[in-house]
Amino acid sequence: IQRATQQAFDSLPDAIAVVDTEGRVEVATESARTVFGLKPGVSVGDLPFGWMADLVRDARQESRAAFLEGQRPIQQFVRGEERYYRPEAVPILDNERLTTGVILVLKDVTQLRQQDEIKRGVVRTVSHQLNTPLTSVRMAIHLLLGEKVGALNEKQAELLVSAREDSDRLHEILDSLLDLSRFESGKARMEFRALSPRSIVMDAVESVRREAQDRGVTLHADVPPDLPEVWVDTTRIGHVFGNLLSNALKHTSPGGRIALTAEADEAWVRFRVSDTGEGIPAAFLSRVFEPFFRVPGRQNETGAGLGLAIVKEIVEAHGGTVGVESGEGKGASFSFTLRRVDLFPKEKAERS
Repeated sequence: IQRATQQAFDSLPDAIAVVDTEGRVEVATESARTVFGLKPGVSVGDLPFGWMADLVRDARQESRAAFLEGQRPIQQFVRGEERYYRPEAVPILDNERLTTGVILVLKDVTQLRQQDEIKRGVVRTVSHQLNTPLTSVRMAIHLLLGEKVGALNEKQAELLVSAREDSDRLHEILDSLLDLSRFESGKARMEFRALSPRSIVMDAVESVRREAQDRGVTLHADVPPDLPEVWVDTTRIGHVFGNLLSNALKHTSPGGRIALTAEADEAWVRFRVSDTGEGIPAAFLSRVFEPFFRVPGRQNETGAGLGLAIVKEIVEAHGGTVGVESGEGKGASFSFTLRRVDLFPKEKAERS
């Protein structure tokens, strides 16, 4: 039976190992043995992969699937070739829901990563190529509207104003694409400094207070003044709050409310932007941070679907995580975490 089990395992394409409650490998696929040293009898804790032992422990203790932060892939060199694996630890439960072992799955995502890099390269190149002619178009519209080359009649001015709005929107999309590309490729420059959560939130509130008043939406901030400072790139975190608040205002009707809160735990400060708007159907919650995704059927959706994707990239570049809770007609609550200064040295923050 053991031989048949091993043969069945070796036919699987991914690196997979079954680990007992003591952390020892019982059976593993060929790629798990050769790439990660997961040979039968070996203790996961003895291998040079601290993250692996942590995942197995978390899955065993919490009786649920465990992933690396942000589900980031692990780099390994296989016969001189760079490959990437996304690890997951899944508990094996008996009839009484007690953990009897853990299945460690290391999915080879090298091809997906290469495809993503090709797509990013195309987007980056196209965005750069479009920027130059777009700049010329925007300048020409500006000169025409300023009547630098002759007077305009009412209809001409109306058409040019519409063209200016569309060209400005296209300019914002290209800037967003380039920004997203820089983060995805790890080339975005970050300048960290220590700031209090209260000052970050109050600055964000002030930046949209007038727009909220004009829309008839109440803004409320509840951030204790004694929360620990966090490491932030001021400009980038401004973009995070800007996108989240703009999104909340767009989907909250007059008379509605937007709340900004922050609270600390043992290693993080969690910020939250909640609204009383139309909410997001459960079927689409897992996709809202995807580039270009827009919830179907929204009449007031005019963006390119890049704002939340950029929020996710910026937060993860800070070492944090981002999430959303919502239900159709129940408003939406977006949250993200930032590292506490008192528990995380600046040098380490800058390397993350």
